[in-house]
Amino acid sequence: MAGRLCDAVLVLVSGLPAAGKTTLAKHLAAHSSTPSRLYERISFDDLYDQMASEDTSSKPAEFDPEQWKVCQRDMVVRVTRRLEELKASDTSKAATPQLVLLVDDNFQYRSQRKRFFQLSTELNCGFGLVYVNVSGDICRERNASRNKGARVPDETFQRMVTVFEPPNGDQNPWEVNTCELTSSSDVSDIEELMDTLVQQADKELKERRWLHIEKTKEKAQQVRLDLTFSYYSVPNVNGPVAQRRDRLATQRSVLHRVDLQLRQWISAQLQDEVVLSRGIPKAQLASQLNQRRKKFLESLKRSPSDIAASFPEDIDQVVVSLVLRFQQQQE
Repeated sequence: MAGRLCDAVLVLVSGLPAAGKTTLAKHLAAHSSTPSRLYERISFDDLYDQMASEDTSSKPAEFDPEQWKVCQRDMVVRVTRRLEELKASDTSKAATPQLVLLVDDNFQYRSQRKRFFQLSTELNCGFGLVYVNVSGDICRERNASRNKGARVPDETFQRMVTVFEPPNGDQNPWEVNTCELTSSSDVSDIEELMDTLVQQADKELKERRWLHIEKTKEKAQQVRLDLTFSYYSVPNVNGPVAQRRDRLATQRSVLHRVDLQLRQWISAQLQDEVVLSRGIPKAQLASQLNQRRKKFLESLKRSPSDIAASFPEDIDQVVVSLVLRFQQQQE
């Protein structure tokens, strides 16, 4: 896949026990790899069973929270090691297949999923979710029909149903790239769905890299300002240098408050049914509005006189005025 951005995409396969996650992940790993894409699977259940078999004591019949924590940490270690191995290898060759690493677990807690998203950010790879959304009743029936060694105890199963936090891209932008499968989904189309998921992961990785570059630039600008203040600092707190420093500090404060209010306004727009009825996908609308917000703030930074001219007025009024200016530009 020449010219691709992602050498690896980390995909979490999430859902209740007996939803069909493992069947799906095994199918992809066994039958869906191509010369340009390699599917691999790391399974929590496999790690848990392996640890239990290596235990000198008898395998516990009930859920062991300590063993669960150890296996969770081990799974993170194994995923990290595999992605670092790929990063250290020569992936510049066109013949090198793109790795899609499937992590097969329930991922009932949002914090579990976020930990892997943060890992994908640290290792500069794509990220996506496959949510196998099958009802608790159906999963309970399937679980009851399993053999004893594979069956999740009823108490544990019910606890997972109770605490399960489904992926929600509206509340958590890092979960936007989610492919949801239900009990009626045609898994024969899974390769096509995975293509879409991987392509979206590629786009989001590009955005993440761009944001990282912008943040790096902002930090560099702040360091230069701080060095300037330090170099020109004088004992006279009422002198021109001190006044300029105070003015710049006020400008930064205003920009920060404007940024916060714009973020709140954008969030409200994404929940507005009238706005959403215009036909623009929510993820695309969020991306457009946030890009405009950044350009607006950048223009204010390049033209501080627009802010400075308003300083005699109440600072709150200045913030409101700038926010209204942005909103009017969107009409």
